[in-house]
Amino acid sequence: MAQERRAPRPDDVYALKQPTDPRLSPDGTRVAYVVGWCDRESDEYRTTVWTARRDGRGAPRAFTDRKAHSPRWSPDGHHLAFVAREDDVDQIYVAPLDGGDARAVTTEPHGASQPAWSPDGTRLAYVARVGDCKPPKDRSPVEKNFPRVIRDLAHKMDGIGFFDERRAHVFTIDVESGDHIQLTDGDWNDNQPAWSPDGERIAFVSARHAHRWRRPGLIDVWAVPATGGRAKKLTRTKGSAGMPAFSPDGKHLAYVGHEHGDAGFARNVHLLVVPADGAAAPRSVSARLDRPVFGLASTFGQAFAWTPDSRSLLFIAADHGTQTVSRVGLRGGRPELVVSGDRQVLALDSDGTRLVWLQVWVDRPPEIFAGGADGGGRARNVSRANDAYVAEVDLRPVKRTTHEAVDGTEIETLLIVPTKGGRAPLVLNIHGGPHSMHPYPYLGFSLGVQVLAGAGYAVALPNPRGSSGYGEEFTMACVEDWGGGDFDDLMSVVDAFVADGVADPRRLYVEGISYGGFMTSWIVGHTNRFKAAVVTAPVSNLVSMFGTSDIPLFERYEIGALPWERIDEFQKRSPLTYLEDVKTPVLLVHNEGDLRCPIGQSEEIFQTLAALDKEVEFVRYPGGSHVSGFATPTSQTADRIRRALDWYAAHR
Repeated sequence: MAQERRAPRPDDVYALKQPTDPRLSPDGTRVAYVVGWCDRESDEYRTTVWTARRDGRGAPRAFTDRKAHSPRWSPDGHHLAFVAREDDVDQIYVAPLDGGDARAVTTEPHGASQPAWSPDGTRLAYVARVGDCKPPKDRSPVEKNFPRVIRDLAHKMDGIGFFDERRAHVFTIDVESGDHIQLTDGDWNDNQPAWSPDGERIAFVSARHAHRWRRPGLIDVWAVPATGGRAKKLTRTKGSAGMPAFSPDGKHLAYVGHEHGDAGFARNVHLLVVPADGAAAPRSVSARLDRPVFGLASTFGQAFAWTPDSRSLLFIAADHGTQTVSRVGLRGGRPELVVSGDRQVLALDSDGTRLVWLQVWVDRPPEIFAGGADGGGRARNVSRANDAYVAEVDLRPVKRTTHEAVDGTEIETLLIVPTKGGRAPLVLNIHGGPHSMHPYPYLGFSLGVQVLAGAGYAVALPNPRGSSGYGEEFTMACVEDWGGGDFDDLMSVVDAFVADGVADPRRLYVEGISYGGFMTSWIVGHTNRFKAAVVTAPVSNLVSMFGTSDIPLFERYEIGALPWERIDEFQKRSPLTYLEDVKTPVLLVHNEGDLRCPIGQSEEIFQTLAALDKEVEFVRYPGGSHVSGFATPTSQTADRIRRALDWYAAHR
């Protein structure tokens, strides 16, 4: 008799595994990847490197027993390079596949990362930070208390902290002798090295323009001789660039990026190709799709791969909440779907015939799959990291719904309903961005929404105007209109679920993070129909947001100005302006280490609501960043889910 599966719980964060960064072996028979998990004892997020057979036979095995990531196959397939932490510093290691100890290749004082094998397998390119900067533990009392002097608009970044005088540069090292060369230098950061097929050059990305510390989002692709010399810029400083990769014949470079300037993610990110000598302008090979290409800001692995004949590329793009894999020719044209359906592909690797990819969905935790690069054949789960969890826990399925907004715009929502039928309390969950989508791909599997469904709530995951994956025009529709049409879209979704008999109109709840926190704060200031709200890492005051965020110029495009140019508009679009009308009980959740939407944004809401004698509670987590995901400490993730559940239960 089959055992009845239990409902998801907040503490399931410790049971779930997060595979990432799949890499196909040169002979196509194996896959190396990373498995991450929340360690309850240390209260840390840990990662190790695993390998599995691509055909799915045999059990996957752990390749490392230390905190490690970024596995990279040697060209002959006999070794794996990876990054591992020792004494709080990351270094690059190499280990044989047939057994034997891992050997540290680098000894960089500030650590090394981003390993890339040379085509002949004798050298590794990597990135290391250079410059004089003592670790905090080595600083004297006077040095620890000395002031930080800031001269640049770009002086901090969420998840990293305040910048210091160290800069990231590209190196190569001989794997056997240890002889290494620093290829780049200067007052800028160089990242993501990629070898040319002949081993003569290394491509990388860097913001080297004169205004890089004020407009750091303008990033170019460069190439430098592998033995050292002058770097050459291959792109036009018109947008952002990431993940450069030479074509197998060495004639072209492909990369994920755009030439939209400060518009950023409000417009489509593209798969772009440029001649390897920089003789012509970059051109998009994904433009006809009218969907954003995934990977510009991804930590899950690579987002595209060349075919061996250099005539086409496989790449990931967002579409109606899913992320698909398509093939497109070097000259563009209509992309052809290879992997589709209700899934989000977050990373891939391919040799042109075989394909491996990382996928996740609302009711399916992440796993590594393998199949044919032509889309044929049955996809196989080769990592099986969450098999035991899926067998034990009742994960509620998701269904697609569409409703018309007040102006006739079609809005798609993913709906999760509890086991019990009939009208249910409804949680409206609003994604961040605003130019992202549900399911939110950068968080992977969302345990929180499954816990809510397991507790008897219906959960609505809407994609209002401004969301990505529905065409560039739709994505740009909320620019200079935050709190306008997007608010109407969300209210129309709630109205439709009430009319359809899904939602109990007397038990409506709302939650969101980042832009979703902005919108949740906006909603409770404009309607009293929700019984409780959870506001996480919000934007509440667009004026102070400009003055404290690590992306101050974001508002120039999204709001259409900077504060002193249109102060009335900034006040009009700020949820803080409307808090006097709030009657909804509000739970605020924020990490103190958030530099994107600093914790002052929640402080302003809390102190305003408290001064007005409204029902409000403020949960401040030490450390962390804006979107911590599996946070460190990991106990915060489970605690956030539990507190939201308790807040709604207290207001049933």
